[in-house]
Amino acid sequence: MSYMEALYHTSVGHWVEKQSSLAVLLILSVFVLSCPNAENRHPKGSDSADDFLKQAGQSNNSEEDDDTGADVGPDGLTIDPRVGIEVPVMGDDPMAAFFDALQALEQGKRDKVRILHYGDSHTAADFLTTTVRRALQTRFGDGGRGFILLGKPWRSYRPKDIEVSATGDWEAERILIAADPATLDGYYGLAGITTATVTPLARSFVETNPEKGFGKTVSLFDLFYMVQPDGGHLKVFVDGAQRGTVDTGGQKKRTGFFKMKVKEGPHKFEIRTDGDGEVRLFGAAVESNRGVVYDALGVNGGFFYTPHRWNETELQKQIARRDPSLIVTMYGTNESGSRTINPESYKEKVRTTMNRFMGGAKDASCLMLGPPDRDSENGESDRITWIIQVQREVAAEVGCGFINLRDMMGGEGAHRIWQSVSPAMAQTDGIHLTVRGYTTLGERIATEILSAYDEYQK
Repeated sequence: MSYMEALYHTSVGHWVEKQSSLAVLLILSVFVLSCPNAENRHPKGSDSADDFLKQAGQSNNSEEDDDTGADVGPDGLTIDPRVGIEVPVMGDDPMAAFFDALQALEQGKRDKVRILHYGDSHTAADFLTTTVRRALQTRFGDGGRGFILLGKPWRSYRPKDIEVSATGDWEAERILIAADPATLDGYYGLAGITTATVTPLARSFVETNPEKGFGKTVSLFDLFYMVQPDGGHLKVFVDGAQRGTVDTGGQKKRTGFFKMKVKEGPHKFEIRTDGDGEVRLFGAAVESNRGVVYDALGVNGGFFYTPHRWNETELQKQIARRDPSLIVTMYGTNESGSRTINPESYKEKVRTTMNRFMGGAKDASCLMLGPPDRDSENGESDRITWIIQVQREVAAEVGCGFINLRDMMGGEGAHRIWQSVSPAMAQTDGIHLTVRGYTTLGERIATEILSAYDEYQK
């Protein structure tokens, strides 16, 4: 397995040597909203992706911004770093079930292959995940945008390859590590966040965008909501016409589903509340007839053990509803800022979370992505080192593949170098990447997955 062992420092135009061989940073695109701490505050007082984008001089939703590049000069040779997907020494390929599903999709023996990608704010912004999603959909077919949140989950929620909006008063709830357990009911659904309203005629819209290259059409809308005492009614509209009414009332709290199939094509869906009781939504899956579906399930401020406070039964019920062939995890950045965890306790927490996820998808493969590098002077970098090692050990133990994202960036210290290249690939907060940085990692992850799949086929 090869590792990137040197980086080209564009800003000063020299090579930074590391061990024995050379490689260069690839300059491409992405950025993300903040990865907040346990108190849910973003660095420098911001609380949305917009604030970070303003600092970086970038737009949050411009396709043109995503596509611009820079000439690094004739000496800026680009070599893609390859770290490979680590697998346990003994046993079957941990990606076998997923690769078998992809092969069946290519052969026309199945219609969908779904992937659930869990993580923190690196995942929540949907830049890295969109890059991986598009790469897989280009190869195997566009199965649609997948699972999205409804209402107003946070101010700058803008999932890619779909249009979303909402009106009315929506209140979002999610787990924060510092939260008092007595205030938590555990019903946070597939993505770990819910939105609720008691407002009459509160609306949530989901619309395909036929002008984009991906997610142009849809044939399925699958609504996830909570049944609860005194739950209100909601109506579902398709292209302006009412297609169904849902009563969310029930004797006890549980997950409810409302699935609706439509003719394949561009469509606009609308959820409209009656105001006769609280309506609490977990989200909805939007899919087309055939291809890969990649759900980005990131929670700002998330830790690997945040899902411990999600109701296990309901979480697994909703995972089973999605029927994934692969579950991806990408945590560790927020944990690196904690001074209360240690390798022993963290290992048990990671193991517990993986068992929860896989309990809802017993036939799925799993892939753990270690946290990206972080630039810090308060011990976070050292903690990331053992966090990566613990995740690697648990991956081998539970039978998951593992990719070391820090090594994929170039190793310890890469974040500072990514800040220095022009255009920058990492944010000066020392935590997040730019649009280009996230896209670069996404492309490299997709390359590892597709390369491993091609090898598996042989």
